[in-house]
Amino acid sequence: MSSVAPAMRTTTYCYPWDLQRLGVSRSLAEIADRGFAAIDLAATYHPIDSLSPRGGLNLFSNARGAVFFPARAMRYGRIEPAVDAAIAPVWPAAAAEAQRIGMAINSWTITLFQPWIVDAHPDCARVLPWGDRSGSGVCAAHPDVRAYLATLCMDLAEQFGVPLFRLEGVVSHAFDLDWLRPRTLVRVPPLARTLANLCFCGSCKARGSDAGIDVAGLQARIVGTIEAEIADQPDAEGRAAAVASDGELVAYTERYADASVELVRDVAEALGDRAAVSVTVASPWRALLGETRDDALLTRLIEACTQVDLNVLNIPGNPLIARLNATLAEPRPLSALFVEVRNPTVTPAAMMAESGPDKMRANLQRCADFGVRELSLYNFGLLPDVDVRNFVETVGRLTLA
Repeated sequence: MSSVAPAMRTTTYCYPWDLQRLGVSRSLAEIADRGFAAIDLAATYHPIDSLSPRGGLNLFSNARGAVFFPARAMRYGRIEPAVDAAIAPVWPAAAAEAQRIGMAINSWTITLFQPWIVDAHPDCARVLPWGDRSGSGVCAAHPDVRAYLATLCMDLAEQFGVPLFRLEGVVSHAFDLDWLRPRTLVRVPPLARTLANLCFCGSCKARGSDAGIDVAGLQARIVGTIEAEIADQPDAEGRAAAVASDGELVAYTERYADASVELVRDVAEALGDRAAVSVTVASPWRALLGETRDDALLTRLIEACTQVDLNVLNIPGNPLIARLNATLAEPRPLSALFVEVRNPTVTPAAMMAESGPDKMRANLQRCADFGVRELSLYNFGLLPDVDVRNFVETVGRLTLA
């Protein structure tokens, strides 16, 4: 009896503005010719300055993020999509061309890192423990945010038959991500940084109060700890021990983290059988929750989606996620993103070392060995063609069990 050997599927992330500039048909033909089965096309995006080396140097800038497909405003509730009308036509053109040549088109969907929502709806913004509002991030605990994202994904699915949604950033990003011209001249120790990532918006505080937590008291304790850590006051060990034994802090953190699980679940339930939902499963809360509770959180996030996205260069974290996934009655398919970065201002030196050409095959093979069967390259428009070809050729040399 013959058996068919498993195959590694490849996709590549794409920006719609790059496809617009380079030509949709030409770009998709080139991508297909390289052997990619699908493109992961940005449908929403956060603030960015992106330099493309293809077709002559080009810098694309967007200060507050936007929606990059022709969203149908009448379908939405209080949060209406801020559509970039100049670029939005790329989506229907790319969907039509992808269908014509037999290529899939997935939606690469930025979720919480959407400053334009903060501008239009300040109550949706994440609020830092000391009371200042984030200028860039919205909170998954706000029901309007979750409703908006579920509607947005349904809008894309209905218009373009999208088979898979890659939801990026469902867990809140670091509190100081995307600060413009940052002025943090003091050291922010790890404990202070972790606590600073918690949210005290109206929705989060209501969830905490509903659970019987003294939110005002907890918030004061957190701010006191952050300030003491930054000031490098004595008894750092005592502060860490107090945080570890603070039951209200653990309960509040779990409820905040579970808002991200609810976001993914809401999107998946809205889409039903129309499309798969792929999520980068990660948690910044292990130091607060401990291994057992954090493993349970990660498992809930896996269960909420229908596919798990890993990062090839998250070498210590990938085996944990794969192990937790394997314990489910219905393990999710595993995909992994590969990032080739040569610019030290973007990526730390350690990660750059792990992404070099001599490391690429070993890193990709490691993911293949624990069950990844889809590899996604970031990003077609940001890389010279030699890097794209090198990735595809390396994938072709992987050994699949």
